[in-house]
Amino acid sequence: MQSDFSGREFGDNPLLRVQGLAKRYVRGGLLPRYAPVEAVRGVDVELLPARTLALVGASGSGKSTVARCVTRLERPDSGQIWFEGTDIARLSSRELLPFRPRIQMIFQDAATAMNPRFSAAEVIAEPLLIQGCSRPVRLEILQALMRDVALPSEWLNHPVMEFSGGQRQRLAIARALAVRPKLLVLDEALSGLDLSTQAQIANLLLHLQATYSLTFLLISHDLALVAQMADAVAVMAAGQIVEQGQTRQILASPTHEETKRLLASAKTAELNLTSSTVACV
Repeated sequence: MQSDFSGREFGDNPLLRVQGLAKRYVRGGLLPRYAPVEAVRGVDVELLPARTLALVGASGSGKSTVARCVTRLERPDSGQIWFEGTDIARLSSRELLPFRPRIQMIFQDAATAMNPRFSAAEVIAEPLLIQGCSRPVRLEILQALMRDVALPSEWLNHPVMEFSGGQRQRLAIARALAVRPKLLVLDEALSGLDLSTQAQIANLLLHLQATYSLTFLLISHDLALVAQMADAVAVMAAGQIVEQGQTRQILASPTHEETKRLLASAKTAELNLTSSTVACV
């Protein structure tokens, strides 16, 4: 019997297990004088259902590449990505279709993923239309999702560009939840927000995680946010994981120089390293 980074025991069925993940990119085109760049090399991580794993590291460390491979926006060169017991790393586009709704990604700039001509209802309902939901069912789901992300349902007909950055991020969360995912990959999803809005969205995500047993893969360079949200941390440098473990342990007593450097350069004066009750949004 193994245990995850927070000490919880489990068998061989984590929601997500990444083994030996590797991804290379050709730098400067296809000319042979350019050697491939190894963005990710031999990454191994595991994530239990309803838990949060944070991938942290400096820009270019490979953490976003891992996120894109996990969501299969990128095809890894080698390695395995076990999701709910199936290795999705080598599945074809057609074979991936049943898995797409269960793994959703939320990006830093929600507006880039939204058609500016769409209303909030059209943005959230787009994946429901693909699934063939009828109009009455869509309307019921839309109203429930707006309540879930703490936005007034009467705003459904407003153009998305009338929403603030934090409100658009709530719309992005509602859109992701529309297809009832098991795993949300948050790729710097809060980094473009001011501190007050960031805290509100973080609390909202934690509330939704507790309500719907969501699992988060959090990609971030913000160690204060990681301390608030993550059960476990994996530190990346030069495409590899150099240190991983329970969040409180890693942030309080780091052993690798890269982790120490990240902590030293953290913008936040104090990290919340103690467990606390998160206010529901």
